[in-house]
Amino acid sequence: MSTTVKQLSLIIEFQKFITASKSGRRLMPSGKKVRAGTIEQYQCVLLLLVQFQQLQPNPLRILLLTKNSLRVLQKEKLYWCRFFKQFSAFLYKQKNCYDQYTNSVFKILKAFFNYLLKDKCLPVGVFHCQFRIPTEHTNPVVLSPAQLKFLITDTHFESSLPASLQRTKDIVVFGCTVGLRYQDLMRLKKQHIQFAEDGVYIVLHTQKTGTEVKIPLPDYAMAILKKYQKKAGVFVLPRLSSTNLNLQIKTLIKSAGWVYNLPKIKQKQGEPVEIKKRKGEGYKFYEHITAHTMRRTAITTLLLLGVDENSVRRISGHAAGSKEFYRYVVIVQDYLNSQVKNAHKRLVSGDEDLM
Repeated sequence: MSTTVKQLSLIIEFQKFITASKSGRRLMPSGKKVRAGTIEQYQCVLLLLVQFQQLQPNPLRILLLTKNSLRVLQKEKLYWCRFFKQFSAFLYKQKNCYDQYTNSVFKILKAFFNYLLKDKCLPVGVFHCQFRIPTEHTNPVVLSPAQLKFLITDTHFESSLPASLQRTKDIVVFGCTVGLRYQDLMRLKKQHIQFAEDGVYIVLHTQKTGTEVKIPLPDYAMAILKKYQKKAGVFVLPRLSSTNLNLQIKTLIKSAGWVYNLPKIKQKQGEPVEIKKRKGEGYKFYEHITAHTMRRTAITTLLLLGVDENSVRRISGHAAGSKEFYRYVVIVQDYLNSQVKNAHKRLVSGDEDLM
């Protein structure tokens, strides 16, 4: 007597996954509700799956493995191997995606299958564990300590800027000092400024992770806050949209004269590819700079100036072992390579007393 094999629609189940994440029935591993930005990413993946399914002869399905015979398991493994290869090709060739985005898509798919397996207790197998995309290794562009010092101290350059760019410069200098994400920087209020015997601090819980950070403010950062004390209202800094701030930051950095060529490199299937503009031109340094550069610069600067990693993590809010934080350590290592080479030269030159 034949038994009907139960199948689920991948698209319908993914829609339920999004609904459960929105409503709070599904939570993050930390126990927190899934953020709105993450939900938007889920919806983008759903759209990709729908578009991919339209190109297939049969709807995408998930087989419930109620009878784990070797033949069924092998057949199902081949099905998901095929899905991975074909969906990857769809993302790379038809959607022109690069490794970083493709990786994020499959990371969400893995979260979806883990939800079915662990939260819904559905016997869908662990075939999603074979979804592997090459990890893209990129070093974020940051301002060097010399460039940051120029923005902080060069009064002649500041006076040459229009009022709008002077405001942008103040935000950039402050952001490159405290290392907060753009969202946290723009929501800083007077209640987040704490005056203590040993100085002034920013104390708040970050919006993304909920981590409490305590960041000391130097005199030049306090001078910026005093400058906007009356104009900013309840907030301590002028508030700009991320789009507006990104445009103005690029104009500011270009005005500073940092217009040298700096190729924009992405990876596709593990191979580096230089991204060109519409007319075939390469990118320049200032075109890489965004609002998030401020946070990257702050973390990198502290590491370069000798602040230990644990202290920098406490300021930045990164967890121990964070892959994102390690990227900053890699950047710093690139800067320090020249100093290491100089130390090696001193070791064999005999010109100086090493003790």
